[in-house]
Amino acid sequence: MTSRRIAVIPIHDEAATLAAVLEDVDPQVDFFILVDDGSKNGSADIARELQRRRPGVWFLRHPGNRGMAQALKTGFCFAARLLEEGLLQPDDIVINIDADGQHPVYEIPRAAARMDADGLDLLLVVRDFSLYPRYKVLGNRLLTALARAVSGFPYRDVESGFRFLRVRCLPLLLPYFTGWRYSCAQEIAIITSLLGGLRIANDHLVRINYYRPGTTLMDGFAVLVMSLFSWLRVRISWRSSPEDARRHLADVIIESPPTLLAGRS
Repeated sequence: MTSRRIAVIPIHDEAATLAAVLEDVDPQVDFFILVDDGSKNGSADIARELQRRRPGVWFLRHPGNRGMAQALKTGFCFAARLLEEGLLQPDDIVINIDADGQHPVYEIPRAAARMDADGLDLLLVVRDFSLYPRYKVLGNRLLTALARAVSGFPYRDVESGFRFLRVRCLPLLLPYFTGWRYSCAQEIAIITSLLGGLRIANDHLVRINYYRPGTTLMDGFAVLVMSLFSWLRVRISWRSSPEDARRHLADVIIESPPTLLAGRS
């Protein structure tokens, strides 16, 4: 049986692109976990429309803007809760996709098939940087080199936000994952590498639809600091309490639990 696919998509004021992204992703996944991070431009209404016409869509809302990494953590915590409740299975695959349309979602079936064929726990997509300015390519290379140095894994593009992760990995990842600012990509890569026993690949090359600016030099410095912090936390087993995930979801608004899909055969 092919693993079921769950798209976890953080949303913040993405009304211009969200409907098209959801339409493209829809036939390629079994479930959606959509996390609205305090949008004010109609993005929430687009998410609700998908929920109305399609089963298997959870729509979660932050009371205010907390940042993309926190939205991703919300999606992870909620997926872990669904795993505890038996609504998701350990071999199901969480797929992280940005709502701005930059990721080539037609790659989902090929990447998911690779996950199953090679028994992978984490597949981190490698971006073709042909559309990126040189300074961004250099920054990515520096952060990727840092991730290689502290994790011991030969990463090629550690900052990619297009990733595939087994649901069973979430209870292992979350006790160390902070989701602070833009640190999520580095945290996920470093933590999963250091935990040991997980099969990871970062060699699946795709062409990104377009380059979207936004991060600053200070963001890069924050990611650097969090890389070292993640390494330290795993090395000294500085784990958060199991209650942390529950507290994280305490004030998240969960709208209309959906009818579940049967899954792919």
